[in-house]
Amino acid sequence: IDESNALDSWILVDGAHNEPAAVELRKYVDTTLRRVNQQRYIHATRGRSFKDVPHIRWIIGFTQGKDMKAILSKLVFAGDSIWAVPFSQPDEMPWISCTDPKDIEKAVQGLECSEHVQVTTFGSLSDALDRLASEKSDSHLTVACGSLYLAANLYRELHIDPFQESMRSKVVSLTKVKSKGREGRAEVMREVEEAASTYDYVWVFSVHNMRNQYLKTVRNDFKTSRFFFGSNRVIAKALGKDPESEIRPNMHKIGNALVGEVGLLFTNESPDAVKKAFGSFEADDYPRSGTIATYKVVVSSGEVVRGYTKETFPNNMEPELRELGMPTLLQNGKITISSDYVICEDGDKLTPNQCRLLKHFWEKMAVFKINLICHLNRNGDFVQLVENGSADSDSDSDNDKEMK
Repeated sequence: IDESNALDSWILVDGAHNEPAAVELRKYVDTTLRRVNQQRYIHATRGRSFKDVPHIRWIIGFTQGKDMKAILSKLVFAGDSIWAVPFSQPDEMPWISCTDPKDIEKAVQGLECSEHVQVTTFGSLSDALDRLASEKSDSHLTVACGSLYLAANLYRELHIDPFQESMRSKVVSLTKVKSKGREGRAEVMREVEEAASTYDYVWVFSVHNMRNQYLKTVRNDFKTSRFFFGSNRVIAKALGKDPESEIRPNMHKIGNALVGEVGLLFTNESPDAVKKAFGSFEADDYPRSGTIATYKVVVSSGEVVRGYTKETFPNNMEPELRELGMPTLLQNGKITISSDYVICEDGDKLTPNQCRLLKHFWEKMAVFKINLICHLNRNGDFVQLVENGSADSDSDSDNDKEMK
């Protein structure tokens, strides 16, 4: 409708046509609002009138037979507006019929927030789009949903091909990394061998609570050095697995120390400088699923707040908190709980729901930290700082003992 980048010129099209889909759509829309205009959103939810709250214009059409009240109760909050529209009869599908917009209006009247929801009915989707194009929106976002047939009708009205290449979603696996192949592994081995011949020291380190953004900070502090993460077997093969195949004296001990999630650092910095830099860098972050809780977190009864400043939650967060397991209630526009709620106990192995709650309550329980395991200098002096699985070592029981 509008080529500008203003958010109120966008239409979010979603096929949500049942209760679970409506919950997820509302959750996504709320996240979008907070990201795009977080400051206004925060201020608008602190006891101001509904007209100040960033709200949604819903363009909604339903197939006959849907439980409209149940779906609308998950989608529509006080301050939102609804444009009820019909959709065109699908070709060769006479059994599909759209709901009369007047019936959608009646369903809205059964909602608890109906007094604060404005409903407008249209004779066609085209009429609604013409009005949307001709007036300035006071909403942050326009969302079309309720039926896949409505979505298809909208694409036709706007002359959009949803299957063209530029709009097609691309599936990217986050759990599997495509193999680099023989040539890629040979290139990694070549780079490792080159770094081993260039730098005076090579270190093996592990990362506790890995976070890429913090690792980038560490890399920036060692811009003249080289970091390697990848297949331990490939890197160990480049370094040498035994005294006969090693590329530098005692380098096979570095290769044997590559156990688990570890990395290599090639540098000319002195051991004291590396220990000081790595030992002083820590960063707090939110825990991920499987992390062990380091302390107990309890939400006190009454109005639900978070942080040292006792920040309140926006009232449209109540469904999500309840979905995550909190027995919340919405009373006078405030999210409350009747008794203390324990999010986690000290020592708990955190579940995904617990992690999401901890993030909502600003509890940064994970600590990013780099642990130095061992290092080797150009003369072949190998120093084991801590044991790491099957790391080869001729050391006595004392840590930090130098070997030759």
